[in-house]
Amino acid sequence: MMNVNMQDLKYQAVGLPDEVRMYHYAGDFAGELSCIDRWLARQVPDCLRKRLELQKLFAAQLLDDYPLGDDDMVAGLKERFPAADLSTLEALIAKGNVDYILRSGRRCYQQQALSNMLMIHGDFLMSLADPAFRAPDRSREGLETIHRMQAAGGCAYRYEVEEQIRLVPLAERPGEMLRLWFPFPVACATQPESEIHLLGSSHPVRLTGTVHRTAFMEVPCEPGATYSVRFSFVNRAKYTDLSHHTPTGIPAGEGLTPEELERWTGEQYPHIRFTPLIDGLAEEIRGSETDPLRLARRVYDWICAHVQYSYVRDYLLIDNIPEFVLTNGYGDCGTMALAFITLCRRLGIPAKWQSGSSCSPDRIGSHDWSMFYVAPYGWLYCDPSYGVGSVRAGNEERRLHYFGNLDPFRLVASDEFQQETEPAKALCRMDPYDNQNGEGEYADGVHNIFFGDCTHERHVLSAEELPF
Repeated sequence: MMNVNMQDLKYQAVGLPDEVRMYHYAGDFAGELSCIDRWLARQVPDCLRKRLELQKLFAAQLLDDYPLGDDDMVAGLKERFPAADLSTLEALIAKGNVDYILRSGRRCYQQQALSNMLMIHGDFLMSLADPAFRAPDRSREGLETIHRMQAAGGCAYRYEVEEQIRLVPLAERPGEMLRLWFPFPVACATQPESEIHLLGSSHPVRLTGTVHRTAFMEVPCEPGATYSVRFSFVNRAKYTDLSHHTPTGIPAGEGLTPEELERWTGEQYPHIRFTPLIDGLAEEIRGSETDPLRLARRVYDWICAHVQYSYVRDYLLIDNIPEFVLTNGYGDCGTMALAFITLCRRLGIPAKWQSGSSCSPDRIGSHDWSMFYVAPYGWLYCDPSYGVGSVRAGNEERRLHYFGNLDPFRLVASDEFQQETEPAKALCRMDPYDNQNGEGEYADGVHNIFFGDCTHERHVLSAEELPF
């Protein structure tokens, strides 16, 4: 496998030759790979060579990532809804938030496409199966915690979590030195360092990094081994009441250093880019508004009104994440968060990334959200995907909460977007932008642990509410 380092990612913004693009959009990925090899054999600019090398990695991954066809999807729907047929699938696709690609003229889907459809469109499918079905009222979901936060000024939970990585047999190289990175709670405003504790691990680890924090393990590979870490942390979610905000005339970034202001309002290739689409939409959203908080709210409101939730492909396989969301009209938590961040920055509002997991007493799963800075409040939070979900549930109070505030049901493992691990991974990361599932490679610098080479699991061992 070719090596792709963090510095190479910016070349994803370089355009591809038309010949390569035609193979790609025709879904002929084998042809695309051959075409890329022909181009790499030529004398081309270094920046284009880097782009072609990236695209070769992406095309090879797309060959594996979309194994299901229409027949597979219909068969899966029939298991839950026996009357489902191809027209049912067509109706779901027409709703505009089903991620698929074309291969030789046929639609192809990821493994999680069916569960995505059932999660998002379960009520619609139930109504097709039973015309008398009425969707349950979800307009009050999540409000109990929000009301407690409003009354107490916040809410806190202590969690114990275990993370596991297992290699599949084909990826095992017994006795060879294996390097693994496990996401670990980062110290931040909601997670005090004094309340973060490593409780145990299957093999010795050391804690590394401050923005993409990990428990780093370097051990000889053992056949059939489960590699794991266990830790505890406390999330203290503060409540900020924005309901009585009045414009102050204070610049959005007042209180930040010039370096911080430049960092959090600037571009970060390949994804945080002020393209013509971002420029045009930002100005459309701005209108005549000049107040920074109201501008940020306009961005949030626009996303809530125009974007639907859907699982998407791995971020490594998306050329420009914000434009993917804004042009397709759907995205997941991280893609929506990055769209919010990019539009805010274009409007002069400092904005940044945060991510890790959503946690509750009975589940844990990957989740991303955003932060934005408005004086005199300082750093505030925004979770566009929870806002979009609240629109779907008809829960306006919940939607309003997730502009400015979060909840205590989170594990923060990344405090910035697209940051290097410590120590740096020598080979291509599965997710160079985030820190949610863990990474691995062999110390020889040749054999990577990549998609399909391992399984990741996370478990909440305990969750306890604490006084705020």
